[in-house]
Amino acid sequence: MSHRATSIMAGLALLAFAVSPAAASNRMFTSQKTALSGRDVYFFGGASLNVDCSSAGRDDVRVVSGPSHGNVKLVHDGVFTHYNKSNDRAKCNSHKVNGIKALYRSSPGFKGWDQVTISVHTYDGDAFKYVTNIKVE
Repeated sequence: MSHRATSIMAGLALLAFAVSPAAASNRMFTSQKTALSGRDVYFFGGASLNVDCSSAGRDDVRVVSGPSHGNVKLVHDGVFTHYNKSNDRAKCNSHKVNGIKALYRSSPGFKGWDQVTISVHTYDGDAFKYVTNIKVE
Protein backbone atom coordinates (compact mmCIF):
# COMPACT_ATOMS: atom_id res chain seq x y z
CA MET A 1 0.00 0.00 0.00
CA SER A 2 2.75 2.48 0.86
CA HIS A 3 4.57 1.64 -2.41
CA ARG A 4 1.39 2.52 -4.35
CA ALA A 5 1.00 5.82 -2.45
CA THR A 6 4.65 6.67 -3.12
CA SER A 7 4.21 5.92 -6.83
CA ILE A 8 1.09 8.08 -7.01
CA MET A 9 2.81 10.96 -5.20
CA ALA A 10 5.86 10.70 -7.50
CA GLY A 11 3.57 10.70 -10.54
CA LEU A 12 1.71 13.76 -9.28
CA ALA A 13 5.00 15.55 -8.59
CA LEU A 14 6.20 14.83 -12.14
CA LEU A 15 2.88 16.00 -13.56
CA ALA A 16 3.08 19.25 -11.58
CA PHE A 17 6.63 19.82 -12.80
CA ALA A 18 5.62 19.13 -16.40
CA VAL A 19 2.85 21.75 -16.40
CA SER A 20 4.57 24.44 -14.34
CA PRO A 21 5.45 27.65 -16.23
CA ALA A 22 9.18 27.34 -15.60
CA ALA A 23 9.31 23.73 -16.77
CA ALA A 24 7.43 24.39 -20.01
CA SER A 25 9.73 27.22 -21.03
CA ASN A 26 12.77 26.10 -22.96
CA ARG A 27 13.16 29.05 -25.33
CA MET A 28 15.01 32.14 -24.16
CA PHE A 29 15.34 35.59 -25.68
CA THR A 30 17.80 38.24 -24.54
CA SER A 31 17.90 41.98 -25.04
CA GLN A 32 19.75 45.00 -23.74
CA LYS A 33 18.32 48.36 -22.70
CA THR A 34 19.76 51.61 -21.42
CA ALA A 35 17.97 53.47 -18.63
CA LEU A 36 18.48 56.69 -16.73
CA SER A 37 18.89 56.16 -12.99
CA GLY A 38 15.55 56.38 -11.17
CA ARG A 39 13.48 56.57 -14.41
CA ASP A 40 11.18 53.92 -15.90
CA VAL A 41 12.33 52.07 -19.00
CA TYR A 42 10.01 49.85 -21.04
CA PHE A 43 11.62 46.46 -21.73
CA PHE A 44 8.84 44.04 -22.65
CA GLY A 45 5.36 44.19 -24.14
CA GLY A 46 3.15 41.40 -25.38
CA ALA A 47 -0.36 40.25 -26.17
CA SER A 48 -2.03 37.15 -27.59
CA LEU A 49 -4.23 38.12 -30.51
CA ASN A 50 -6.74 36.51 -32.84
CA VAL A 51 -6.33 36.97 -36.60
CA ASP A 52 -8.75 39.94 -36.48
CA CYS A 53 -6.46 41.64 -33.89
CA SER A 54 -8.91 41.11 -31.02
CA SER A 55 -7.56 39.71 -27.77
CA ALA A 56 -7.22 35.93 -27.62
CA GLY A 57 -6.87 36.09 -23.81
CA ARG A 58 -4.43 37.30 -21.18
CA ASP A 59 -0.84 36.13 -21.12
CA ASP A 60 0.75 35.00 -17.85
CA VAL A 61 3.85 37.16 -17.34
CA ARG A 62 5.96 36.83 -14.18
CA VAL A 63 9.29 38.15 -12.94
CA VAL A 64 11.40 35.06 -12.16
CA SER A 65 14.70 36.73 -11.22
CA GLY A 66 16.10 40.18 -10.60
CA PRO A 67 16.43 42.99 -10.58
CA SER A 68 19.14 43.45 -7.96
CA HIS A 69 19.21 47.26 -8.06
CA GLY A 70 15.63 48.35 -8.70
CA ASN A 71 12.11 47.09 -9.31
CA VAL A 72 9.81 45.93 -12.10
CA LYS A 73 6.17 46.86 -12.67
CA LEU A 74 3.94 44.66 -14.84
CA VAL A 75 1.14 46.83 -16.23
CA HIS A 76 -1.91 45.99 -18.33
CA ASP A 77 -1.82 48.67 -21.02
CA GLY A 78 -1.65 49.30 -24.74
CA VAL A 79 1.31 47.59 -26.44
CA PHE A 80 2.59 47.02 -29.95
CA THR A 81 2.96 43.38 -30.97
CA HIS A 82 5.84 42.02 -33.04
CA TYR A 83 4.46 39.18 -35.14
CA ASN A 84 6.63 37.93 -38.04
CA LYS A 85 5.62 39.18 -41.49
CA SER A 86 4.62 35.63 -42.46
CA ASN A 87 2.08 35.49 -39.58
CA ASP A 88 -1.55 36.42 -40.36
CA ARG A 89 -1.47 38.63 -37.24
CA ALA A 90 1.39 40.80 -38.57
CA LYS A 91 -1.20 43.37 -39.62
CA CYS A 92 -1.85 43.92 -35.89
CA ASN A 93 1.71 45.21 -35.35
CA SER A 94 0.84 48.70 -36.61
CA HIS A 95 -1.47 49.70 -33.75
CA LYS A 96 -1.62 49.35 -29.97
CA VAL A 97 -3.63 46.51 -28.50
CA ASN A 98 -4.49 45.59 -24.92
CA GLY A 99 -1.63 43.60 -23.43
CA ILE A 100 0.93 43.57 -20.68
CA LYS A 101 4.12 45.58 -20.50
CA ALA A 102 7.08 45.47 -18.15
CA LEU A 103 8.81 48.59 -16.81
CA TYR A 104 12.13 48.66 -14.94
CA ARG A 105 13.19 51.44 -12.56
CA SER A 106 16.57 51.47 -10.83
CA SER A 107 17.05 52.41 -7.21
CA PRO A 108 17.72 56.17 -6.89
CA GLY A 109 21.34 57.01 -7.65
CA PHE A 110 22.25 53.53 -8.89
CA LYS A 111 24.51 53.39 -11.96
CA GLY A 112 25.78 50.17 -13.48
CA TRP A 113 24.29 46.95 -14.83
CA ASP A 114 21.15 45.14 -13.72
CA GLN A 115 19.29 42.14 -15.11
CA VAL A 116 15.67 40.98 -15.15
CA THR A 117 14.29 37.62 -16.27
CA ILE A 118 10.58 37.17 -16.92
CA SER A 119 8.66 34.07 -17.90
CA VAL A 120 5.86 34.41 -20.43
CA HIS A 121 3.07 31.93 -21.05
CA THR A 122 0.87 33.10 -23.88
CA TYR A 123 -2.85 32.44 -23.93
CA ASP A 124 -2.41 30.04 -26.86
CA GLY A 125 0.17 27.90 -25.03
CA ASP A 126 3.55 29.26 -26.12
CA ALA A 127 6.15 29.67 -23.35
CA PHE A 128 9.51 31.40 -23.13
CA LYS A 129 11.86 33.34 -20.89
CA TYR A 130 12.94 36.88 -21.66
CA VAL A 131 16.24 38.12 -20.17
CA THR A 132 16.97 41.84 -20.26
CA ASN A 133 20.36 43.31 -19.36
CA ILE A 134 19.92 46.94 -18.36
CA LYS A 135 22.70 49.53 -18.38
CA VAL A 136 21.75 52.25 -15.90
CA GLU A 137 23.39 55.65 -16.45
